[in-house]
Amino acid sequence: MSSRSAVQLSAQGISQYYGRFAALDNVDLDVRQGEFLTLLGPSGSGKTTLLMILAGFLSPTSGKLMEQGVDIIKRPAEKRNYGMVFQGYALFPHMSVADNVAYPLRIRKVAAEERQRRVKHILEVVGLGAHMHKKPSELSGGQQQRVAIARALAMEPKVMLFDEPTSALDPEMVGEVLDVMKTLALEGMTMVCVTHEMGFAREVADRVLFFDHGKLLEDASPAEFFDAPKDARAQSFLRQVL
Repeated sequence: MSSRSAVQLSAQGISQYYGRFAALDNVDLDVRQGEFLTLLGPSGSGKTTLLMILAGFLSPTSGKLMEQGVDIIKRPAEKRNYGMVFQGYALFPHMSVADNVAYPLRIRKVAAEERQRRVKHILEVVGLGAHMHKKPSELSGGQQQRVAIARALAMEPKVMLFDEPTSALDPEMVGEVLDVMKTLALEGMTMVCVTHEMGFAREVADRVLFFDHGKLLEDASPAEFFDAPKDARAQSFLRQVL
């Protein structure tokens, strides 16, 4: 990812208040084309709130979200074409893997032949081509999360958003999900990921953003953040988690 890549998304002055409580406090950040951003910070620091605003599931108290010169802050989630992967897989238990991945394509009336092509291709990408006719209950947790990633990718999203995608998984299953995300990063997918996987953030991220109490306190390369964090709260956070 080139540092000169075009800005794909620009959050400007994003704040989210609940009464007097600031879940996000005047956050500015740019997401560049093909960049992998990781959002780090303690629980309740505003990371997931920001992700939900980027996805269009939450409307902020104030601020703009610029995409190619247009403020999309009021554009609903289904009109943004950003893929979202949550902690829970949220798969339909009565549907096959292939039908789960195809579901959003059917809703958007993508032609059957094109649906089948995309589903087959994307299941191969996430390593589940041999499991397309199985039900979710026949899969491991890691495999189910890969189905959720495939479902988001099937829409050919402009940006992929991940909210703690490995937090619900047993430790031995975490690697298989992170490997899929590494592949996407290498292929140039624009991604924003909330995670507690510090080794993964250090290895794969282009930039690390550190949040605390709704404020963006650090925006640095992984090497800068993990080796020499400037903010005292970031230093304290790293002492606790590393």
